[in-house]
Amino acid sequence: MQIFSNSQLERVRRALKKVRAKTTTAIAECMAEAGEHAVDHVKRYPKFRPRTGNLQDATQWRTIRTATGRVLRISNTAKYAGAIDQGARPHIIRPRRRKFLVFRVRGKLVFARKVNHPGNRPYKFLYKATNSAGRVLSQLLEQRMKRIADQF
Repeated sequence: MQIFSNSQLERVRRALKKVRAKTTTAIAECMAEAGEHAVDHVKRYPKFRPRTGNLQDATQWRTIRTATGRVLRISNTAKYAGAIDQGARPHIIRPRRRKFLVFRVRGKLVFARKVNHPGNRPYKFLYKATNSAGRVLSQLLEQRMKRIADQF
């Protein structure tokens, strides 16, 4: 007993192929938009006092393919990003290339062989940006999938 004809099954297969293609495109576009949102979030809502903006500018996103799908990765290439994001314990700073550290305090030039850094609390700026991007991605995907479903 055959419920569907071959031509009906072929139409269903073609429709499914279109849905799969549109879904793949929608996921890639939504992930890109969420990644841009995460970078923008770091720039717009710094919880620490930015001095130069280099930390915010070093924030980037990329989509990584895995065996089970895709992952949106938010990262920062600045050397000190981890210390700002996760916090740092008190530590000693020593010069690496010269005999003295040189910096300004209240307009005066200061030379020191070592400095006791007091440490800092974690600001979790990457975590907050990733969390915000996840919410945006969820909303975007829900909207796009509804639009795709309404077409069929």
